[in-house]
Amino acid sequence: MGTTEVLFSKVFEDCKDLLRFDLRNPEVELNRPVRRSDIARPGLRLTGFDAGFKSDQIQVLSEIEILYLESLTGEDRVRSFRSVLREDVPCVVVADAVNIPDPLVEAATASRVPVLTTPISATEVVQDLNSYLVVELAVETGINGTLVDVYSIGILLRGRSGIGKSECALDLVERGHRLVADDLVRVISKPPGILIGRSTEPLQSYVEVRGVGLVDIGSIFGIQALRRQKRIEVEVNLKEWEKGQPYDRSGLDRGRTEIMGVSIPSIIVPLVPGKNVSVIVEVIALSHILRSYGYDAAEALDERWIDRLRGQASRAFEPRDME
Repeated sequence: MGTTEVLFSKVFEDCKDLLRFDLRNPEVELNRPVRRSDIARPGLRLTGFDAGFKSDQIQVLSEIEILYLESLTGEDRVRSFRSVLREDVPCVVVADAVNIPDPLVEAATASRVPVLTTPISATEVVQDLNSYLVVELAVETGINGTLVDVYSIGILLRGRSGIGKSECALDLVERGHRLVADDLVRVISKPPGILIGRSTEPLQSYVEVRGVGLVDIGSIFGIQALRRQKRIEVEVNLKEWEKGQPYDRSGLDRGRTEIMGVSIPSIIVPLVPGKNVSVIVEVIALSHILRSYGYDAAEALDERWIDRLRGQASRAFEPRDME
């Protein structure tokens, strides 16, 4: 499932408080499509140089552009401003608390282009709008699984239906971790190679426990047990134990899986009666954190064995070893 556009009316409603937008021509229709996440700074365009100009981008003007426009005579100023007012321009944002002259607002209104002003700097406006639109316009897919935030690591629990993903998530929440999504995880990919998972809105806060039914995590454990979205960093596959199956016992041969073109670590956890899966998932999260700091337990032990075989790690017996 992919999103090709988002209406500017939604962008305005979602971002107006964060970016302190003031709509200068509210009579203009806001249901205009936004199809690009990159934001334009049309400085050279105002001077008449239009090579590479993309009119389907949100246009952001700063104090420098407005000062340039004010340096022109009345008609030349309007004519220069109209050079960015194409039919498919979603809106023009004037940043840096600059007062845009009324003739320019009138020209934008005549072209049916919304004009917003904000006291926030143009650089911050561009960064925030770009971050917002990257998510809103990102390609999205649905994955059957459960996503939990364990020690700030996004763990995607996978496995056949009924194997215990929801029960594991419930136990993790009871141990102080946070639920992101159960049963169906909505996943988007954003650069550079980041997977973001979130819940389907009606199902957020709910897990299905077979024999019990739906459990409202937020109502039982409080809002601190929930998270709206989380980066997916490790996949944990829950599978029944199969005799003779060569499961990884050292941690040196880690598997990986690819989701939407992004590769992440994938660990198979074989299930047998009495195994504490929640503790194992916690250890997987903590091990992932250690590896991000440059320490890998399996590689460290492997190096110790190699050193011992080379005779570099002999250790004399000491009496206190008997204690």
